[in-house]
Formats: sequence, C-alpha cells, structure tokens
Amino acid sequence: MSLPIILQPGEGRAVQIGTSTCTFKATGKDTNGHFGLFEFVMEPGTEGASPHIHKQLTEMIHVIEGEVELVLDERRVTAAPGACMLVPENTPHGFSNPGQTRAKLLFVFCPADSREQYFEGLAELTKNGRQPSQEELLELMQKFDQYPVP
Repeated sequence: MSLPIILQPGEGRAVQIGTSTCTFKATGKDTNGHFGLFEFVMEPGTEGASPHIHKQLTEMIHVIEGEVELVLDERRVTAAPGACMLVPENTPHGFSNPGQTRAKLLFVFCPADSREQYFEGLAELTKNGRQPSQEELLELMQKFDQYPVP
C-alpha cells in the first residue's frame, strides 16, 4: 500500500554520483511499482548518461533549471527549463550538461521497478572519485534494464 508523501526542496533520500546528486522523490515502493520520480542535479561540464536504451521501461526527462543537451535517437537538442523528453522503450537517449551553470532535471521511470538501485549502484561504483571498469558498468546496467548504444 502506498502512503502519501510531501517532500520539501532538498528532501528525499539522495546518492552522490561524481559531481551529480540523485534524489529519490518517489520510488516504486512508494507508488506500488507504477512509477519512480527522481531529481537529478548536474554541475557544469557533467557528462551525464551516454546513449542507451531501456527494453522494458518508459522514461521522461523534464528540465527544471539550467540548460542541458538531450539526445533522442539521432537528435541532439539544447534544452532549456520547461523542456521535456519522452523516451519510449528501445529508444536511444542520453543527456549531459556541457554548459557553464548547474542543471536540475526530473526523471520519471514507468514502471518503476527498482530503478533507484541502479543509481545507488552507480554511486557505490564511483565513490571517492573511483573510475569503475567498463565491465562493472555493463554488469550494473544490464541488471537494471539499461543497455549501451554504440
């Protein structure tokens, strides 16, 4: 059973991934698996996620502040606050913050599954500035329905 939640700015369980912070506003546990809502804050010059697909989930990215580069299939778009990208299953996508200001994004994952565990795993692999191996990254990605696109 889901319980009602109110989170103020800065509230929610968060993990640090390099210079980015991912805050879990609602997880599958909170929504009976229907969706997950995560806030992702990226410092200037952050790589973000290179192009990848999800075979079983739909993702939506909404830009809250700053400018980011969104990649969808073959398109690269500079996205300002208010921009939104809907990513159906099996659609290559990615994002980065090549700009000079901090960016804040909201991610929605549907169904939620245990998507926060991917970000927790990524935080663990990159803890204290560690550079994970390609094998470690691929293993983590495949566990959570994420597959790199060459």
